[in-house]
Amino acid sequence: MSDYETYSEAKKRLEEIARALEENDVTLERSMELYEEGAKLLSLCYEKLNSAKLRFSKINEERQVATDGE
Repeated sequence: MSDYETYSEAKKRLEEIARALEENDVTLERSMELYEEGAKLLSLCYEKLNSAKLRFSKINEERQVATDGE
């Protein structure tokens, strides 16, 4: 499992990485490490957002079925 269990935690770390890369105070090697970590976090964030979207869709579908049955 990821070190970042929630979307908010992953997003916060992603923002920290972006700031570090923008400041240009890191070596090329460290920049590459941060970029790689950021890419993984971005994928994690997309996964969590897509999962939430599917859950919302399912809730809305269930609500619609319940409403149509009344």
